[in-house]
Amino acid sequence: MAYTHFHSIKQFDFQINRILTYGDKACDINELESASIKITDFNSWYKTFKQLGETAENENRSLHAAYYYRLAEFFLTQSVEKQEMYEKSIENFNKTILIDNGLKIEYVPYMNTSMKTFVFRSENAIGNIVVFGGYDSFIEEFYLPVKELAESGYNIYLFEGPGQGETLKKGLTFEPFWEKPMKAVLDYFNLDNACVIGISWGGYLALRAAAFEKRINKAVAYDVLYDGFDCMTSPFPKLIRIIMRILFLIKAKSLINAILNKAKKKKLIVNWAISHGQYITGEETPYDFYVHLKKHTLKGIMDRIECDVLLLAGEKDHYIPSKHFYILMGGLINAKSVKGKMFTEAEGGAEHCQIGNHRLAIDYILDWL
Repeated sequence: MAYTHFHSIKQFDFQINRILTYGDKACDINELESASIKITDFNSWYKTFKQLGETAENENRSLHAAYYYRLAEFFLTQSVEKQEMYEKSIENFNKTILIDNGLKIEYVPYMNTSMKTFVFRSENAIGNIVVFGGYDSFIEEFYLPVKELAESGYNIYLFEGPGQGETLKKGLTFEPFWEKPMKAVLDYFNLDNACVIGISWGGYLALRAAAFEKRINKAVAYDVLYDGFDCMTSPFPKLIRIIMRILFLIKAKSLINAILNKAKKKKLIVNWAISHGQYITGEETPYDFYVHLKKHTLKGIMDRIECDVLLLAGEKDHYIPSKHFYILMGGLINAKSVKGKMFTEAEGGAEHCQIGNHRLAIDYILDWL
């Protein structure tokens, strides 16, 4: 389905489209249109989608219920309600996933626990693709598009790394050094070569892993991300960004926390980004979270990436600055090959991760492969 404008607040609008992009299997567009009218803040968002989830569940529309409960969970801070919505979402996803004979669930050992992995195997497979999300994902929500990808003849390994989904619930917080969980996955499934596809913040994670794990022969940044700190300061005015960089250099923790807490009250996207960031990293303050973000960077390691690389971006991406695409296009000097695509509004893929027309990106990736 095409990107549809439901709400004047971009963050709400985008998250609704995030499930709409998967079509009728994931949601009912009429329900979404009616729901959007009721939403004014995080609390009304939660109540609205919880109610939609309950209605869909009572009507045995398990995938609709799963995606609605996912939306209800999305903006909640760590709480009993957030855990309840997560569990309700997974419970309803499982009503479809657990009876899918083409899917096997494996648990990859890692750091004294394990990472849940969905495995789609293809007879006479033409290759192996390892897929993962990024900053705010869990793998069940990718079930529908990855199932489409699996029908193209590849073995697919879709896993939840540290900071994501069930792995986060097990105590493993967000990990900037993604070559470590990637090594565990490649070792467990005995993969000598693989293409990796990192979704959203996973674009950084995929390229980071490719810099150090040479069993990766192709890397897809879907979409690009060059530097986490730069990304998470981009919503601020230019002068504030400059001031923030200076304050971090002198480690002015109290002042930075005051600025960031004030910014959270002024801008919804900043409020969610920082709150969620603290949740997945386990950091106690906004300052500590931003210090953690400084580790999520490809600065100084781009020359280590030697595989084939595909970079995807959208010209109206409201999360990732477009300059990241051009930095990477020019900086991957030792890659075997580099191809980039900046999707336009006319093509229908201008949003972050081509939400509204994700099939456009999937087809582009398959053509590239």
